[in-house]
Amino acid sequence: VAGAWTVYAGRLAAEMSAVALGSALSLAGAIVFTVNIAHLVRRRVTAPAPPLPFPEQAEVDRLATRFTRLAGLYLLVGLGVGLGTSLWPPGSGRWDLVWAHAMLVGFFLSMAAGVSYHVFSRWTGRPWRSTAPMQLHFWLVFVALPLMLLALATGRTALLAVAGPLQAMALVLFVATIAPMLPALPGATRPALAGAAGFLLIGVGLGAAFALDPALGARLRLVHAQINLFGWTGLLISGVSYYLMPRFAGRPLRWPRLAPVQLAMVAGGVALGAAVRSTMPQGPAASASGLTALSAAGPALVALGFLLLAAILAATFARPRGVAPGTTATLRVVPPPRHPAASIQVGKAGAAGSRRTVTRSLTPPVDGAGRLETGGGAR
Repeated sequence: VAGAWTVYAGRLAAEMSAVALGSALSLAGAIVFTVNIAHLVRRRVTAPAPPLPFPEQAEVDRLATRFTRLAGLYLLVGLGVGLGTSLWPPGSGRWDLVWAHAMLVGFFLSMAAGVSYHVFSRWTGRPWRSTAPMQLHFWLVFVALPLMLLALATGRTALLAVAGPLQAMALVLFVATIAPMLPALPGATRPALAGAAGFLLIGVGLGAAFALDPALGARLRLVHAQINLFGWTGLLISGVSYYLMPRFAGRPLRWPRLAPVQLAMVAGGVALGAAVRSTMPQGPAASASGLTALSAAGPALVALGFLLLAAILAATFARPRGVAPGTTATLRVVPPPRHPAASIQVGKAGAAGSRRTVTRSLTPPVDGAGRLETGGGAR
């Protein structure tokens, strides 16, 4: 966090020493993160793993782990490039684009793929149709992304014309693989992730077109960045937050009717910004076109959407008035289909700090893939 804000302040002040310091802090944080995860994976297993939703999920989890390892590698590569270019500005090549693609495609997209393959079957109760598309997706990224980074660093347009479409094929394959899972996702998570996938396809299409027509890339690069960063990444973060944060907080999402409004603000702002930027004339003619003020409306709407997301999540974590810490919530169990019989233990706080536990058999049954929704506003 300190590294990110230091880089931001250094860019605003055009102070490269601050940018270098922030980049070094960010890289140090990434190294500590990677070491922590490596220690976690190597620790002795002390408890049995939760049951798999379907037998084939074991193979899917192994593929997901490959993606997360690849993401960790590109996190270090991207931050290393950021630090190196801040200390020794390169005289040739598009190293800013090397950094951007290492971070967004290499780190974030690989991590998103790994997490999606790991959790979507568990979140939806649906089996994956096949692991073959996931394997092909991994190998396409494994081959295409290094070629793309090399092409951007050296300015070899012929190499970019090969790597760009290959990378686009990998991302389209990812969207096609997760698409059958999206309709079964709950609540606001479903439209958020569907919108994110749509923006990803548009961004991928633009990137592939840039590889074939560099002049188009020079004109629409900012549109490409907005669609990928705010449309794909922003909606993905929003959707995953709406699923996970209420479960972390131990209470339902606060103001759930505002969630679709927040998603519409982000998606609408991205679409408006991309449309205006795509039609705005270049150079001095841009001021005369009257679109300059309108071009700021899209990013402003996106910013307000993210502020609303922050408010919804903060209110979800805030403890309601009159509820003492440690009070046990009433649980409403939403069972998924196709799972064997199970039971659940619900603890209820008693007088003077005492506690009793009751066990109830559930029909329809629920297991580790079930969804527990808390009520009553208590933990």
